[in-house]
Amino acid sequence: MNIDTITTLLSDLEAGNITWEQALTQVIALPKVWQTLEWKQRRDELIGDSCAVCATQDGPFVLQHLVPTLSFKQVCEQVKAKFRAQLLPLVEQQVTLEAVAAHVGAGEERLACPTCGSLTIRERKTMSPSYICQKCEKYRHPTPWFEVPVTVRYYEKQKTTDLAEALATARPFLVSVATTAELRKHDQAIQHEATLRSLRQTLIYRSLRDTATYCKKCAFKEDLPTIERKRYT
Repeated sequence: MNIDTITTLLSDLEAGNITWEQALTQVIALPKVWQTLEWKQRRDELIGDSCAVCATQDGPFVLQHLVPTLSFKQVCEQVKAKFRAQLLPLVEQQVTLEAVAAHVGAGEERLACPTCGSLTIRERKTMSPSYICQKCEKYRHPTPWFEVPVTVRYYEKQKTTDLAEALATARPFLVSVATTAELRKHDQAIQHEATLRSLRQTLIYRSLRDTATYCKKCAFKEDLPTIERKRYT
């Protein structure tokens, strides 16, 4: 079942003798373990005569893996989440108030409704008062029309005329961008750790550890969340 080969790859990767790309390439090139005769014989030896869940003795039975097997992409996402949590405090310190204010900018002067501050106003060429607010009109304000609009500052990136709101919205955005940039710097370390985790997971799977005998009905119930998740992702 190539357990010795994978164990050697894991040791070499931990020692830095090979890269994560080399380890991953060699593992992918190995035969599908569930198609090997050794796997099938070992599986048949481990399958019992009753279900570990419902205790039925009416077969057929399968060997159910009790530890979920994640794809390499899922393992990478787990490792990224770990790195993100470690980097976040540092990144938040780097995103200063000055940087947030510079990102928001001075804003652009726009004409707005004096009642609600909305920018959705239009000028009426032949009617008086000259302006009408579409927002006030929509929500049936008693006086949606007015003669002179007010001037406000509009912050384009944050889609608001409220400076406090613009600053509050800009900070998480800048933190997110900076965190993504920092994660890219650690991409090799993330891939390295994800490969280590994936190899350890592969060893557990191939060795048929953490398994139990299930009837097909109980096995389907156990696998259903994974099946549903794959269907909608």
